[in-house]
Amino acid sequence: MKKGILIALLLAGLAMAEELPKGPGVDLVYAKCQICHDLTYPLQNAGLSEADWEGIVDDMIDYGAPINEEERAVIIKYLATYLGPNPPPAEEAATAETTATVDGKAAYAANCAGCHQAEGQGVPGAFPPLKGNPVLVKDATYPALVVLFGLQGQIEVNGAAYNGAMPPLGHLDDATVAAAVNHVLQTFNAKLLPKDFKPLTPEDVAELRKKALSPAQVLELRKKLLNP
Repeated sequence: MKKGILIALLLAGLAMAEELPKGPGVDLVYAKCQICHDLTYPLQNAGLSEADWEGIVDDMIDYGAPINEEERAVIIKYLATYLGPNPPPAEEAATAETTATVDGKAAYAANCAGCHQAEGQGVPGAFPPLKGNPVLVKDATYPALVVLFGLQGQIEVNGAAYNGAMPPLGHLDDATVAAAVNHVLQTFNAKLLPKDFKPLTPEDVAELRKKALSPAQVLELRKKLLNP
């Protein structure tokens, strides 16, 4: 039964996803679910029961989604609450999130570590390393563009080939994007940074957001950085 529901959701995903309802766990849903697909189909199938969402998340894990037990519980609770049979009013959902000061390490852990791992080492053959990744330090705006708009196509990092898709995380606010990117650069690549490096600010990210690039266009920017 749950396999059939998942297939129906996949077939429904023909357009770009709209914004998910705000609420605790929404960033985790964006980060984990967009690894394999966009979010059009869960939105179009809002109203499923908690048991149905639980089965779908378990199928995603069976298919290889990097979701641990703690993350699974958060994702299911979010889906069952905000895309379940009785979602809270929009204004109530919007005020449910906390407004704590953005911490770079926490922002990275919540939105990046699931694929690129806690220390930025990546997963061979699947997710490229962020630690010791020379292209990231050529221009600090590049990793921010990858976070905002995604990246699709074959790349090479330190002699290893990768051919996957980084989902866009443009739902993250400017301060969170800046904090996560600065953590990657200053923690994982401190020795590679130029002496005149300046950390990204939320204002920098706001300007970059206006570019509205496609993942393929971000890939072209990467090529230009490597072959100026």
